[in-house]
Amino acid sequence: MRSFLLVVAIAALLRLVVAGRQDLWADELFSLAVATGHSLEHPAAQADPAAGDFVEPAGAVTPATFRRYLTPESSFVVVSHVIRAVRLSDTSPPVYYLVLASWTRLFGASDLALHALSVAWALAAMPLLWRIGLRVGTPRDALTGCVLFALAPASLYYSVEARMYAMVWFETLLAAWLTLRLHDRGGTAALAAWTITGAAGLLTHYFFAFVWAACVLWLWLRPGRSPRLHLGAALVLTLLLIAPWYRLVPATMARWRVTGHWLDGLPSAGHLLLAPVALGWSFVSGRGVWGGLAWPDRGAALIVAGVGLLWLRRGRAALFAQGRDLLWLLAVASCIGPVVFDLLRGTSTSLIARYALAGLPAGLLLLAHALGELPRRAAALALALLLLAWLPGLREIAGGRSRAWEPYRAVAHQVGAWAGPRDLLLVHSIPSGVLGIARYLAADVPMAAWVGQLGRRAVPADIEALVASRSRVALIRIHDVGEPAPEEAWLRAHATVLREERLEGADVVYFDVESTRR
Repeated sequence: MRSFLLVVAIAALLRLVVAGRQDLWADELFSLAVATGHSLEHPAAQADPAAGDFVEPAGAVTPATFRRYLTPESSFVVVSHVIRAVRLSDTSPPVYYLVLASWTRLFGASDLALHALSVAWALAAMPLLWRIGLRVGTPRDALTGCVLFALAPASLYYSVEARMYAMVWFETLLAAWLTLRLHDRGGTAALAAWTITGAAGLLTHYFFAFVWAACVLWLWLRPGRSPRLHLGAALVLTLLLIAPWYRLVPATMARWRVTGHWLDGLPSAGHLLLAPVALGWSFVSGRGVWGGLAWPDRGAALIVAGVGLLWLRRGRAALFAQGRDLLWLLAVASCIGPVVFDLLRGTSTSLIARYALAGLPAGLLLLAHALGELPRRAAALALALLLLAWLPGLREIAGGRSRAWEPYRAVAHQVGAWAGPRDLLLVHSIPSGVLGIARYLAADVPMAAWVGQLGRRAVPADIEALVASRSRVALIRIHDVGEPAPEEAWLRAHATVLREERLEGADVVYFDVESTRR
């Protein structure tokens, strides 16, 4: 137990360091906006300013005009406002946003506070990981699983993300632990908790359905002391609990959104075939959206493959005994589910590692059990080499200030120091990107949004009106989701380029517009 508590303390320290250091990126800004009751992704014609919907101002405004979309309009959580924002803006269920809304009322909306909610969910998942590890293996396996969860780059990175992934880890592990408990002991209380957990997970992320289905299938095949009739009743009750929201899903999914089409397009047959393997590898890879190096990752792949092959030689008992088959179902379902979703919807979610994250804890526990089949010294050496291969990725995560290569703070500080009252900061992005620049602007300088997807801007009329009385313009392109920037072409043709800079995923072009009017 002392070793487990030490691992939890290390996990907490690492996550809090990253949580306090890193800024928000577009998806996290979106989370905050929705949790404060503001819709960002709706069609421009449907915007209701009185309800807090994002409206693209016609002219230049102060940064505070945009920052209000990240601020709660009430000290109390107005559930109807959050639900409305979710329905207009997102394709996820509402539970995470409601939890985040309550959290921000208690702890504020600083970057650290937003990240800390995910850290709390990740740390809360570790005792469940420990208990499941003990149930399906040995204390050594359970501790190794917790070490892997504490230090795996994907686990560290998404433990800090102000999105619902860490919450889904907790719900997945709780559902798995309750599934094993129902098999072992049965009981009405455990069945009620299993039902509520399933409903909560299905109302947190739609892809939780894959791991939930794995729990259902395993318990149906291995009911143990939980009669199938009771399981059937729990399934019906779970569906009744989620029905009020899920009946709205078809209409919600059909809504137009600013970024509603970024996942359109079915991957090639080859990509679909390899996607489950790639998604499974993402659980233990040292490379990802945070960075990392190729050659250490190849070393990690050799280590994991070697350990896995040695485990396979031990036979079916080592692989599937004691409930380990549930872990396999959880991991495999989370990796195959996005492929099935893509085939049904014509999307490309199977190419995005985070959509399989629900299976990450199960995947790490399986690796821990595989290591447990090795002699103690060999297992320690393999674990040490794996951790060494993860170091470049961990260094990138711990040392980076921006997330997803979107340096909102750095760009805001730079352009804020450059601009004066007669200049203009023109942000070409989606609404959450515009809010990101405004959030970190210390200077009260004029700024304008150019959200091409909304279709409210035209060249040359709007760009001429925006720069008519300005001396200089800084055009910032960040997280524009591939939207063309005709205003940049106009500026290049009608103004003088002072300099151009690229900061990670952001492009900033500085123009002198006053000299061209002389």
